[in-house]
Amino acid sequence: MLEQAAYLSRRYLVVVANPPYMGQATMGNRLSEYVTRHYKEAKADLGIAFVYRNIMLAVGRGLVGMITLQSWMFLASFTAVRTRVTNLNPPLHLLHLGTGAFDSIGGAVVSTAAYVLGGKSPDALADFFRLTDPQSEAGKAALFKRALAKDARDVHFRVAPNSFTDLSGAPMAYWLSDLERFKKPHLVSKWRSGGRLKTHDTSRYVRYWWEVSRGSERWLPLVKGGEFRRWFGNRDFVVDWSPASVAEYDSHGGLYPTSSRGQRGITWTMISGEPSFRVKAASDEFDSASPTILPRNPNEDLLAVLGYLNSGAALEILAAINPTINNRVTDVLELPIPDALDLRREDVHALADRAVTASRTLDGFNETAPDVAGPPVLRGQWSKVSDAVAWSVATAAEAAAEILDAEHELDGIFPSGGHFVPRRGWHGALPDTNSRVSDLVSFAVGCIFGRYSLDRTGLVLATQGGTVEGYLTQVPTPSFMPDKDNVIPIVEGDWFEDDIVAKFRQFLRAAFGEQHFAENVKFVTDSLGVKDLRDYFTRSFYKDHVQRYKKRPIYWLFSSPKGSFNALVYLHRYNASTVSTVLNDYLREYIAKLEAALPQYEIVATSGRGSVREVAAAQREAEGIRKKLVELKNYERDVLHPLAQAQISIDLDDGVLVNYQKFGSALKDIGLKKGGADD
Repeated sequence: MLEQAAYLSRRYLVVVANPPYMGQATMGNRLSEYVTRHYKEAKADLGIAFVYRNIMLAVGRGLVGMITLQSWMFLASFTAVRTRVTNLNPPLHLLHLGTGAFDSIGGAVVSTAAYVLGGKSPDALADFFRLTDPQSEAGKAALFKRALAKDARDVHFRVAPNSFTDLSGAPMAYWLSDLERFKKPHLVSKWRSGGRLKTHDTSRYVRYWWEVSRGSERWLPLVKGGEFRRWFGNRDFVVDWSPASVAEYDSHGGLYPTSSRGQRGITWTMISGEPSFRVKAASDEFDSASPTILPRNPNEDLLAVLGYLNSGAALEILAAINPTINNRVTDVLELPIPDALDLRREDVHALADRAVTASRTLDGFNETAPDVAGPPVLRGQWSKVSDAVAWSVATAAEAAAEILDAEHELDGIFPSGGHFVPRRGWHGALPDTNSRVSDLVSFAVGCIFGRYSLDRTGLVLATQGGTVEGYLTQVPTPSFMPDKDNVIPIVEGDWFEDDIVAKFRQFLRAAFGEQHFAENVKFVTDSLGVKDLRDYFTRSFYKDHVQRYKKRPIYWLFSSPKGSFNALVYLHRYNASTVSTVLNDYLREYIAKLEAALPQYEIVATSGRGSVREVAAAQREAEGIRKKLVELKNYERDVLHPLAQAQISIDLDDGVLVNYQKFGSALKDIGLKKGGADD
């Protein structure tokens, strides 16, 4: 023990060590307290604390050779470590190994760097080798030898360690070209953080926009993170802006200043593998899932800055200064303002405008977009569904190509160093024939209920308690009338003259005419991959609808336990007598029709008349009807009749999750748990 203490009390010209790898979470209390007390800046990782300890073992500017996790080179939590190491013993040589440095450790588990500290001064050039691409010991060794043998600018970089201090957080982003640009003004000189809204209770205060009454002053548009979308999109939510709710946000410190409201800005998704910047409208509120920057000067060219942020140059810098999935406002504001942003401002503005316009076009193809105008297949005077669908698919492809072209041109104006390849082009699902026809069917159902109209764009009945009379005040002479009682039966067989199949066929005639009607029906069924329209509506439509509306459906399916009876109603037209209508005008009528049909099959099945095949078919049909009657009468007695007597009312402001659960087993189970969560 004394001998070990003697070794550790001396100072050496050269120190070579392989420190233990251990995060603070796995340290015992005693070790954690010791590291925190003596190596506070490196307390998050024992291996990084040993960097300090080994520097202390070396004489001034002595050589320290180590291999550790690469985290200290980049993460914001180790900024102080980088600063101290640069000042005490700056890197002399560094091999950035990344993952795959140890064949004995499979997969991308450990990302490492090997280095020698002991440069003469922080402003002396050091050698950095980027060996992250090969994923084996042999591959990294071969690449390193190649870099030593000849000029390999894509692998070998000579950079002064103190040049990193101009970058936000001083990450060792040695591969970035022209580090001098970071001495120029940063975005923070012209843009600022907008803050963030924090409701502290999303299920109470946030809804999808289609859940509530359209145009309600209580609910304002909210950008709230979302999937990868550049330029435009992710506008699904609204937030409760009633005085009581706003006061609640403010009381918990969750409200941004008034000066941050009512401004156009640039927003993105906080947690994402790669940031995707897009326009925030002046009317949009924004929460912590969507960091947002706002111009200090209202005349600032928002589109030009958006074009720069989505360029390869900006994305490469952001990946370098913050290699995590948290895309922070501070990092974005620390981006340097490139000369090209001023010299090529008009070009950049025009390219960003093209990309935003094309993204808006693609977003508008989605029925759940808040400014939906109707399906693209109806934006023209078509007589054939196939022609309309082909045009729609081609239009979407052209818009996606427009985005890709604009992004490539922006990369030419703001080139990256080639060490980061951003995702390019439209990353939503591009429509194909199947999806376009599915969209058409969904829109048709909306027309059947009066949510949409063939005679005008946008929404018609989209507030609570909508009626046909209200529809006619907006569309006085409709070419297609919505359903009168807000109940559309969906059952096997032609038991109802006004069921969903009959209504859809009427819609097709109204939208595309009579001439190609049979051809249009066939195209729809072929595109959906079903044998007939009834097959799609009974087996697939509602599942598609629930998925389209993200488990917050606007059409609700009253469904018996085994699905023998189904009736669709529109949430925004629901009233306290709707369940009675389902019960009396549809379920009981269906039961009566089945009871009337049963004796006919029983006669054939028991009389012996007819062929063997006919008798067997009649027996099967009779047995099927008897089972359905048992199911439906139980559903009537135990479920629907008590609900009809209760005359349940709903409030759209409560959202689908709360309202749907009021009806229990009367409605199709779509995986909503009682208590406010999805399955």
